[in-house]
Amino acid sequence: MEIRYLEAFLTIAEEGSISKAATRLHLTQPAVSRQLKQMETSLQIRLFIRSHEGMTLTDKGQRLYADVRPLWSSLRSRLLSYMPSPVVRLGLTPFLSPLYLPDTITYATSTVAVECHQTRLNCLEFIPMLEKGEIDAAVIEDHPHHQGLYSTLIKHDHYKVAMSDDHPLATYDELSLEQCIDYPQIVPPKKSRFYQFWVTLRNQNNWTKHDVFSVPYQSLLYSVKQKNGVAFIPQLMLEPVWHSGIVYKPITDPNFARHLYLYTSDKHYLEPLQQSFTNVIQ
Repeated sequence: MEIRYLEAFLTIAEEGSISKAATRLHLTQPAVSRQLKQMETSLQIRLFIRSHEGMTLTDKGQRLYADVRPLWSSLRSRLLSYMPSPVVRLGLTPFLSPLYLPDTITYATSTVAVECHQTRLNCLEFIPMLEKGEIDAAVIEDHPHHQGLYSTLIKHDHYKVAMSDDHPLATYDELSLEQCIDYPQIVPPKKSRFYQFWVTLRNQNNWTKHDVFSVPYQSLLYSVKQKNGVAFIPQLMLEPVWHSGIVYKPITDPNFARHLYLYTSDKHYLEPLQQSFTNVIQ
């Protein structure tokens, strides 16, 4: 069996369509169909159920996909390491400052550059990108494991509440969440992981809804400075503190924090990337 058959199989499984798989592979639809048929003939099993809704894996197809996808990702990463100036393509959300991005990692016998390749508002969007080989690693919040990928905890990051230095809460040494929600809230975009987390927390506690302003990440602290409300900012975004006119207060609730997990599609990247992040964020 030729390896290109396997690539066609994995791509069809991820796209759910032969036409979309053909576009991604830069092939014609008949060519991809032929490769799939030849693979099914070689294995003597049916891999997909075909319907007007698309291509759905059979039970045996699902088991095959679960077995070979991690191996395929690992093979791809290893091949990339032999290319000139290898680069680890990393996914980060805007709530992780580029200040904490390692420039390089020591991988095997070579030094590999680390590049912030993708940014997404919701870090869970990185998972299918890792599975498809579009990125090599990502930092994902509060999602410790995912089948077929490798992960490890790199940081327990607490939030602080940001406010203008003349805000009524600025005189307190620390604040409860109940105190904070009595004032207008400035939050990231609605598609962001934090916005979804904050709305869920507010609904669970039946907190009275006050004004909530959803603004782009780059406008959060500007809105705080303009006295539009208070905002919750991860500790990693506050070091070093360079925003005059703004004060940051700790939250009394120890669970109001995020767990940052490093994910990779190649387990050989996991330890060197973990060490590199630990060196710059601890």
